[in-house]
Amino acid sequence: MSSTRVGTVFVLSLALLLSSCATMARHQAAPQPIVGIFGGMGPEATANFYAEIVRLTPAKKDQEHLPVLIYSLPQVPDRSTCIANGSREIVPYLTHAVRKLQSGGASFIAIPCNTVHYYHEDMQRAVRIPVLNMITETADALQREHPKARTIGLLATTGTVRSKLYENEFTKRGLKVLLPRETTQQCCVMDAVYSIKSGGSKQTQADLLAKAANELIARGAEVIVLGCTEIPLAFDVKRSRVPVVNATQVLARAAIREHQKATKP
Repeated sequence: MSSTRVGTVFVLSLALLLSSCATMARHQAAPQPIVGIFGGMGPEATANFYAEIVRLTPAKKDQEHLPVLIYSLPQVPDRSTCIANGSREIVPYLTHAVRKLQSGGASFIAIPCNTVHYYHEDMQRAVRIPVLNMITETADALQREHPKARTIGLLATTGTVRSKLYENEFTKRGLKVLLPRETTQQCCVMDAVYSIKSGGSKQTQADLLAKAANELIARGAEVIVLGCTEIPLAFDVKRSRVPVVNATQVLARAAIREHQKATKP
């Protein structure tokens, strides 16, 4: 083969290669914000939270769903126990997890666990990206969706109740919070939560939670807030005589909202 022909073949091959690269570049997906999910508290609640994001995203095809990075760390110490004991042993687990998501490329972080928001400031200080606050998001949603409600019934873990996360947030908005009586909190709410975590009977869990909710409604609750991400896994909304605000769904909508804001030109 002559040197002229070899040179022509090389030029044509190079042109085809450059054309192919240009075509790939045109079709390459533009960088998108990534939703970071710090999960594992517990694992089933995390899976349900991601399922809610998928369900609530206005997508008609795969490519319209949100890019998501999930870091599930079930080894995080029990939140209620740490709050009750004033323990800080939990903090290194939390800061490690949010930093892991940041280094993985997350644009912001959502945490499907109400109780762990007691340590929200610790987590936010550990990273440069926003950590959504499930408690304030839920309070905002409640006032937006039920503006006339003044007495709110709260179903949450004992850790969340003792920390007064929701109570403080609602009180400063002029709302009264009703909590289950101590025996109901332990024998209905917490027994149901730990049963959900251990894979117990969904019917029994639903009955226990309905009993707790009905007690709050009988005492004047106009709305029930599900302030624990395990509770929606068993709570039967159809059995409630008043509206129900599900904090898991609220956080899912907030994550979708933040992603949409970040993608706007």
